[in-house]
Amino acid sequence: MRYLNKENSAKLKAYSDEYKRLKEAKEIIENSFEESRKSDKYLQRSKDDYLLARAVKNLIENPELKLGIGLPENYKNLYHWFIIISYYSMYHAATAAIAKKKIKCTSHIATITSLAKHYATDEELEFDFVKTLKHVYINYIEGGRETRKHAQYDVNVEYSEQESYQIFEDAGKFVKRIQQILA
Repeated sequence: MRYLNKENSAKLKAYSDEYKRLKEAKEIIENSFEESRKSDKYLQRSKDDYLLARAVKNLIENPELKLGIGLPENYKNLYHWFIIISYYSMYHAATAAIAKKKIKCTSHIATITSLAKHYATDEELEFDFVKTLKHVYINYIEGGRETRKHAQYDVNVEYSEQESYQIFEDAGKFVKRIQQILA
């Protein structure tokens, strides 16, 4: 097993520290057997969210579909919803992964922190997996969360097709990887 470099170790320690803080604040609840029974349902919701995101992608790409459901051809809010739904597919996949560890979270940041703590800092995992999970998958959900927050709450921000497609692609990779981990 290779060793984590200083930067990676510092980030992983920060997640560990944040995990402790959120646990004390009762945003992270361990040993929730009730939550562990919901893991498959969260994963199914994640898949359903991604299917809906794919449907929104089809609306974005097909002006006739938009017109057919009463939306103007240049309806830009679809990009916002595309980002929001794509992020939620990642969020529900992350929730499934931590529920499998009998953990219940009451906030998005607690969910992401728990995912990082329990999947990216586990010393039993091979370094290459940890590196990939941290630098790719955790970054996908962190970036998706920030973009989703702005898409949902900031009316001054408009997203391009390229930006929304990137979140969608990241979500697809993230959900697929969580499915593999839980299989």
